[in-house]
Amino acid sequence: MFGTYRAAFRAPGSVAFSAAAFIARLPIALYPIGLVLLVSIRTGHYGFAGLLSGMYVFSNGVGNPVLARLVDRHGQRRILPWSAGGHGLAIAAVCVLAEVNAPDSTLVAPTVLAGFCYLPMGSLARARWSYVLAGRPELTTAYSLESTLDEVIFMVGPLLVTVIATQLDPVLGLGLGAVLVVSGSAWLRTLRASEPPAHQAGTPPRPSALRSRGMGLMTVASFGMGGVFASVELTMVAFCGQHGRTELSGLVLACFALGSGVSGLIYGARPRSRSILARFRLQALVFAVMPLAFLGVVNIAVLAACAFVAGLAIAPALITGFGLIAELVPSASLTEGMAWLTTGLSVGYGLAASIVGGIADQYGARTAFVVPVGFGLLVGAVAALLYRRVSAPADASRPVPVG
Repeated sequence: MFGTYRAAFRAPGSVAFSAAAFIARLPIALYPIGLVLLVSIRTGHYGFAGLLSGMYVFSNGVGNPVLARLVDRHGQRRILPWSAGGHGLAIAAVCVLAEVNAPDSTLVAPTVLAGFCYLPMGSLARARWSYVLAGRPELTTAYSLESTLDEVIFMVGPLLVTVIATQLDPVLGLGLGAVLVVSGSAWLRTLRASEPPAHQAGTPPRPSALRSRGMGLMTVASFGMGGVFASVELTMVAFCGQHGRTELSGLVLACFALGSGVSGLIYGARPRSRSILARFRLQALVFAVMPLAFLGVVNIAVLAACAFVAGLAIAPALITGFGLIAELVPSASLTEGMAWLTTGLSVGYGLAASIVGGIADQYGARTAFVVPVGFGLLVGAVAALLYRRVSAPADASRPVPVG
């Protein structure tokens, strides 16, 4: 099974850029839960905690396509230092305000800025893979690898930040995230050989990748996925807290990511015969029904088991989603196209995070599990519509770029 992964890593510089991007994006799973713990440990409530976490992720979703378009235009090397610097300073401000017990409202502005400035490191890594493996069958395996690394991040990040927040200080977890982003970005910036070329100076800007056929629906599908992630993760944290076992929330979140990591690792090594569009429809439909498992949760042990089972649907859906985008958008807009998927995830995450905490506070965590069920059904419905729209012949009188 691992022979396919070894073949992908034969590409020059692939180990280095994948490792650098991994370090820089490790905090993607650390910040949302870290912000929830920062507020909830101080106040004992999850309403504002979820709202602040949602604002962070939402602003990250807004910033992703803006920064990615700049990367496509000017290159990764020129945008990385500005992005990492702004992000690091904003997280430092959040930490200082929390340490001096400033009012909760003062945390909003630097949190939003931190989210906006955080480059979509996963998209940067996938764009490099697409550049060094252009036209080779190992590219799908490389995308699978990055999705598996994402799940490793979502196993390690919540565990790490939960231990730091409950045993030491929640501020330290956020500070660690800023250090990882700045150091990983600095390393990635030095890796010139694998960097996709920027647009030539003087060439007119390309239309947004969002105008490519199917990209709007793909972004809506990713919005639903983000809603599932946020509502599941924050409700699991609330469930553990309401049962007096907040320290177990990181372990339960790790089970969710473990299920996805296992399925992603296996999926990336399997041969495939169906078109990627058909595979995305199938994986999205499986993803849509998995949140129903949480309606049977009665205790933390069952919660952990349901989290693992539901997590099995995540990585294959994301792997095929990123692969489909590579076919939907022009290669010169690939970073932006992938960033739009990340934006959909972030906006969905932000919206769900902003509402699910209040539901958990008022009605209990078990009731709040209906939220991921609803978002999951949205993913399935949009994926079915996307399949019909993209597989249908385009209007010959109005050609639309599809890759």
